[in-house]
Amino acid sequence: MRSSNCYFCRTLCVTAWAVWLAGCAAPVDRETAEPAPGSAERVARMLAGSYAGRASAGATDADSAELVRLDARIQRIATGGVEMAMSQREGDGAARNFILIFSPTSVATRLEGAFSPLDPQDRPAGSCPIEVTVRSDGFVARTDPGTCRFGTGDEEVALIKEIAHDGQTLVIGDRVVDPESGETRMSDRVLRLERVRGYSGWVGVRDSDVHEPGGDWRMADDLRIQSDGLGLDPEDAAGMPLGVTLDLAPYRIRNGEPPVLRLRVFDSTTGELLGQSWADPLATRIGLALPALQVGLRLADPR
Repeated sequence: MRSSNCYFCRTLCVTAWAVWLAGCAAPVDRETAEPAPGSAERVARMLAGSYAGRASAGATDADSAELVRLDARIQRIATGGVEMAMSQREGDGAARNFILIFSPTSVATRLEGAFSPLDPQDRPAGSCPIEVTVRSDGFVARTDPGTCRFGTGDEEVALIKEIAHDGQTLVIGDRVVDPESGETRMSDRVLRLERVRGYSGWVGVRDSDVHEPGGDWRMADDLRIQSDGLGLDPEDAAGMPLGVTLDLAPYRIRNGEPPVLRLRVFDSTTGELLGQSWADPLATRIGLALPALQVGLRLADPR
């Protein structure tokens, strides 16, 4: 493990507090005006979107960790900075909400700001300053354990949060340390999330049995699915379920290796895996061809 003074595992977090930003608020929708390179707005626009992936800490295999979904949206743009609202959900658990703020500095490649987790009533549950280094392809943000503290007395801990983005992948890391000794209190947690992309296409199954070839095909011709791992139960033109569930999500075969885009199809009744295929995470097409089951998907918006 590298020291807490280094970026551990290229991580980063996702949170912040709703401090009122100085200056007059400007409209968030400013599509016609390209923000300046290295600006708070440019970084916020890069981060905005939906992501899906899994935590690497404590996982014995790539599927043992719950799928994590994260949504980030710009909430307010002002002369003093940009405020973002972020929501993170692990598996079927409750959402954890955060506020993250980016503010300009006098250095072109540096931003500052704050992050804070929100309680169940969406009230700030503390706040930590962040330092942001802007790179040509993204950014890295980090809290300092000396200024990011939670709890009181013997329960107080220092938190190092890191958020790294390279334009496609969002990496979020948490390290909890003793505020006095700097020793870690628990295992580091690292989330590696890929940007969610929308696909359209079709799926067909043999009318007799998805396990046995033969019989007529039943088709769902206007399929819409996202790579968020939520699953989809397609229906034919008559509104009848095809009896299969599609799952499309990023999948990391081994820690330390780039993820792939994985398409899986399950029997909706038994949960049995009927087939799966892999593609590059930026693939514009992915499909599956079996004797009794076929799927064809293409990227809905290739921009």
